[in-house]
Amino acid sequence: MGESQARIAIKVKVAEFGEATGELNRLTAPLTVGDILKILPINGRTIPAQGCVSILLGMKRGVEKGVSQVEAGTIAFWPRTGSLCIYPEATKTYSPVNRIGKITSNLEMFRSLKSGSRIIIAAA
Repeated sequence: MGESQARIAIKVKVAEFGEATGELNRLTAPLTVGDILKILPINGRTIPAQGCVSILLGMKRGVEKGVSQVEAGTIAFWPRTGSLCIYPEATKTYSPVNRIGKITSNLEMFRSLKSGSRIIIAAA
């Protein structure tokens, strides 16, 4: 798989906060990214948690190349809760997460989100 097919550009819009861009990367967790692509666009509500902003997907997927330390900007799937998580800061996670991509612009927006903000994640 070439680099261009491995990376999928996404847009993240949060009502009253703005827009960010990012990318999903099939190489870090191919099965999880495949499942996420099937449900795009994701239209949900933000749930700020310790160290991340999560969006409940109700998706089932086990740990795939799980990590427990993430860099700022990481987009991950948290198997324990069936949530997509965006990490505005480098963080140690509660339990292993599947790294599926990263935010590439406007990461600051995720540091000030409130609970219940409408979020839409779509292919760019």
